[in-house]
Amino acid sequence: MSEPAQGRFPTVTTERIKSLNDQLNDSTLKSSTRILILILLSMNGRLSSVELRALTGLGKGSLENHLEKLEAAGYVKVGKVRSFSGSGWRRQVEVTPKGLQGCKALLETIRDLKL
Repeated sequence: MSEPAQGRFPTVTTERIKSLNDQLNDSTLKSSTRILILILLSMNGRLSSVELRALTGLGKGSLENHLEKLEAAGYVKVGKVRSFSGSGWRRQVEVTPKGLQGCKALLETIRDLKL
């Protein structure tokens, strides 16, 4: 077992902190907004861009910027689906296996810190 960090926080090990630091060093996850989007998608599997905007409070352009970065990293897949309301197409965002695994690993590491 790793030694406690500075003896001040005996439940926080150097190994746990290093793991969290490594995960947060992923440039895609350096944004709390992208982490939130990833958590929301991991909880739901997929959401429309309208639903994501409502849940995050982001504007259309800002959401698109974050989704582009998440998609480039392989965390999400963005596509279009036919809308049954007759309004044409709508954007659908789905978490990928890589995104789900990354989200679970991050949340498990945070949980293991025993805050």
